[in-house]
Amino acid sequence: MKLLFDDDYKLLDESGLKYQEDFDQRFLVINNYPLQKGQYIFGGKPLTEVGVLVIIPENYNMSGGDMFWTDLPIERADGIPIPAISPFGGGDNRFFIEKEYCRWSRHFSAESWKGKVDTVEKILSRIEWALRNPDGKPA
Repeated sequence: MKLLFDDDYKLLDESGLKYQEDFDQRFLVINNYPLQKGQYIFGGKPLTEVGVLVIIPENYNMSGGDMFWTDLPIERADGIPIPAISPFGGGDNRFFIEKEYCRWSRHFSAESWKGKVDTVEKILSRIEWALRNPDGKPA
C-alpha cells in the first residue's frame, strides 16, 4: 500500500529528505526537514532541522491539507509567539513511534490546490512557506 504516487517518492528520494510512513494512520513523517538558519530554537538552542508529520488523505491529490505537525514545540529565535500552533500536550497533536508532534494549523485557500495536478511537492512548499512565514496568512 502506498500513500503517494511513484513520482512523489522519486522527488522525496532525490531531495535528501529522510522519511517514514504509517499507512494505517496515513502519516508521512519527514525526519530532517531543514529550517532557515537562525529562525527557530528549542530549549534555547538554535535548530537547523525538525521532524515534520503530515497526514496524507486518501484523495490527497484533490486537496492538500491545512496542517502539519513538528516533533518539537519550536519557538522563534526572536521570541515572537507563533500563532495557531500547539505545545506538547496540546490539542490535536499526533503521536508517531512514541514521539509527540505539535500541530501547526494553516488554512490555505481551496483555490491554491490544483486537483489532480498538485503533488507532494506542493505539500512540501506549503510547509516551507509556513515555516518561513510563521505569522503569515496563507493564500
